[in-house]
Amino acid sequence: MLGFSCLFPLLVLLSAVINEVDDFARVLKGLVYGRLSGITKHTLRTDILNLLEGCNLTLQDVKVDYNRSYFPDGAIPSRYAFDHAIKVINKKGRLYKLDRADRSQWDPLRTYDGKTVSINPVVGDKITLVHKLQYIVMVLLQGLPRNALPEDVERFLAGCEFNSSNIQLTTRQAFPDPIRMALVHFPSQSQAMNAFITKNRGFCLNNQILVRVLH
Repeated sequence: MLGFSCLFPLLVLLSAVINEVDDFARVLKGLVYGRLSGITKHTLRTDILNLLEGCNLTLQDVKVDYNRSYFPDGAIPSRYAFDHAIKVINKKGRLYKLDRADRSQWDPLRTYDGKTVSINPVVGDKITLVHKLQYIVMVLLQGLPRNALPEDVERFLAGCEFNSSNIQLTTRQAFPDPIRMALVHFPSQSQAMNAFITKNRGFCLNNQILVRVLH
């Protein structure tokens, strides 16, 4: 027993040293960024991980670049073997295109799922000093009537679990008519996907609504 007690701290220390060396080597080598084109509005980040299987990507290594109408322009994976990813894409029929990208393209991109925000609970008419962390996933509703109000969005999403106090309505210019949209916070990926399954192509004030989970 004494031998195991003495060896265990040495194993932990050795593991830490190895990890530190690996991290140092990775810093020297530098990160590689790439822009993946050819994805659709229904492409999930998990789909990209499956596409680039063997490149050691995680969900945190993939961001989706949305335009002003929230249509994905491309995904930028980071920290992977770029040459291997090119071979994987070519092997799978070249439906996608992977180009080199710069870190300046990666850093400003916003992620819409798995975001943790700090909220202040309201007690009576005072805001408490206690900060709580809340996990949110963003869902986009497209095609709302121009006169739609947050209350109309709430009725449309009846039966779903979402944050009704933070519905963001916006309008984007499009041809031939502007597009009315809403961003809604959901507490989990499963709740957001449930809204997509049950509410996509439903109707709000006689308008058919497209529901999308943002990434």
